Amino acid sequence: MKERNFKPSGRNDFIDIMLELKQKGNLVGESIEQKNADGSPQIVDVELTNLLITAQIFMFFGAGFETSSTAASYALHQLAYNPEYQDIVRSEIDQVLAKHSNKITYDAIVEMKCLKMVFYESLRMYPSVGFLYRTCTVPKYTFPEINLTINEGVKIMIPVQAIQRDEKYFDNPNMFNPERFKSGLGEQKQKFVFLPFGEGPRACVASKLGLMQSLAGLAAVLQKFTVEPAACSVKYPKSEPTGSVTERFADGLPLKIRKRVI
Repeated sequence: MKERNFKPSGRNDFIDIMLELKQKGNLVGESIEQKNADGSPQIVDVELTNLLITAQIFMFFGAGFETSSTAASYALHQLAYNPEYQDIVRSEIDQVLAKHSNKITYDAIVEMKCLKMVFYESLRMYPSVGFLYRTCTVPKYTFPEINLTINEGVKIMIPVQAIQRDEKYFDNPNMFNPERFKSGLGEQKQKFVFLPFGEGPRACVASKLGLMQSLAGLAAVLQKFTVEPAACSVKYPKSEPTGSVTERFADGLPLKIRKRVI
């Protein structure tokens, strides 16, 4: 920010966006934490300080790096055990990049529909974050389906992976089937059952960044290499229960990588 004289530089990157917001003055909007007596959100006024800008940048890259890298690892693991889909995805990558001078650009990634289907399906089976925490922010809330009432401050754990492996929402949920995302995400049987990035006001703020960098990373690998199970690979890896930020597996996800002969 100092190199840019604390003003937008014209690069139109994340830091420029933060500096543009700062120039406009304080941020005013509805709070997702502070409530009025009637339960409506309070209107808050926040100064966008340099420290707050730094915190936002830290969150984007700190929270976005590990989750994206593990998500890409899970996708490669699934492709290693499903070579028919690996062939389809690699063919798509070759065709799309040929139209973009073999450069992995934003426009090129957007065209890779099969790659995105494979990535979403691997996220469904192995979400980077296996569960979410939410806190009740109203005096009382009753779940009408089960007539259960909780008080303000009560924490709720949402088991993302369990929901995404539930046969009520996904047919044959333990089978790797990217075709279930052929129509994108808009035609799910029920809302809030595909939650790798969360939902609502607390949804992942960097979901688009995470999606694009994961797809770009996968395209870069599959453009030049093939992946297959190694001697020590396990098709159904055992979860590591002490994982904190992201889901992990007891023995990792070892794979054999071969350089493509083109």
